[in-house]
Amino acid sequence: MTVRLVCDLPPSEGNPRNSEGAFLRTPSGEILFAYSAYCGANGYDHSACNIKMIRSTDEGESWSAPEMIAPAAFFGTENVMSVSALTLKDGALAFYFLIKENDGTSTLGRSVSRDGGATFTPERTVWDVPSAYYVINNDRLIRTSDGRIIAPAAYYPAYKTKYGIYNPAITVLLISDDDGVTFRMHPNARLCHSDHINLKYGLQEPGIIELSKDVFWLWMRTGASYQYQSYSVDGLLSFTSPEPSIFTSPNSPMQIVRYDEKTLYAIYNPIPNYNGRVNTKWGCGRTPIVIRKSTDNGKTFGELNIIEEGERGFCYPGVFFTSDGSMLCAYCRGGEEDGVCLFRLGIAKFALDEIK
Repeated sequence: MTVRLVCDLPPSEGNPRNSEGAFLRTPSGEILFAYSAYCGANGYDHSACNIKMIRSTDEGESWSAPEMIAPAAFFGTENVMSVSALTLKDGALAFYFLIKENDGTSTLGRSVSRDGGATFTPERTVWDVPSAYYVINNDRLIRTSDGRIIAPAAYYPAYKTKYGIYNPAITVLLISDDDGVTFRMHPNARLCHSDHINLKYGLQEPGIIELSKDVFWLWMRTGASYQYQSYSVDGLLSFTSPEPSIFTSPNSPMQIVRYDEKTLYAIYNPIPNYNGRVNTKWGCGRTPIVIRKSTDNGKTFGELNIIEEGERGFCYPGVFFTSDGSMLCAYCRGGEEDGVCLFRLGIAKFALDEIK
């Protein structure tokens, strides 16, 4: 598979980290990519961060200079991060992101364009969920076939300080019935790890995809060498007990996206940590990053196609399908010169027909 790096956003003075983004298409055909642009002293998760955006008019081959679309100061805090993207029912374009509140909790904000992507206006969503710390990964919000919006989240019902979470994560689903204005916690979706599995971190950084009407597949990062999974076959009324999936993995997120009725793509790190593997302190063992294709709606997946490998770390993919038969995959790809894998962001482009 031929992979080209079409955009590289390294850290720089005053901008120690760029990471975790998502794509949108404008009515005029432009591709927009919004991401977490850190401006704090060290670039770690709770330091100062805003949402910036770049544009492409040539299917991702080249990109504009960054522009600010959601400053954290608008929300009275220091940090907004982890971007997802949706086109709303009225045609407006919306980038969603976490707001790290000053009391150590988190909520959800968005920046909306009602002029075809020319300008964006930040605003809060109505957060009708228990006050706590939530993690929602980038490129995670989905719209179901019945029109609801789902934000899969790792829920930490107890937290000790703004800078430390000391209890295992619980996977929950946050639902919007009004096109992304208000979010509530789904009453039946509360997934914990099984007692016989000693998962220090719990079920983190979940994702969800709708396989067919009323059938949903959830996956979750763990520290147990696998992505865990759960299914709902009754329209989210109930869920199977979380169990290991076929996807071996370090403690790193996976993304699964739909191309058409039968074709899914999974992007992840396929190798768990073990003695002797490439596991540099800056790469965190998150290498290689691969893509696998399913042509039977997720029943089976094909071989591993390497997007990038080496001593860097690769994680937090965001995916977009271009009109020229290719995929854009944005992911963190930091190396030793960046300090840690999270600090450098890249966008790769490769042809769909080369994915085996």
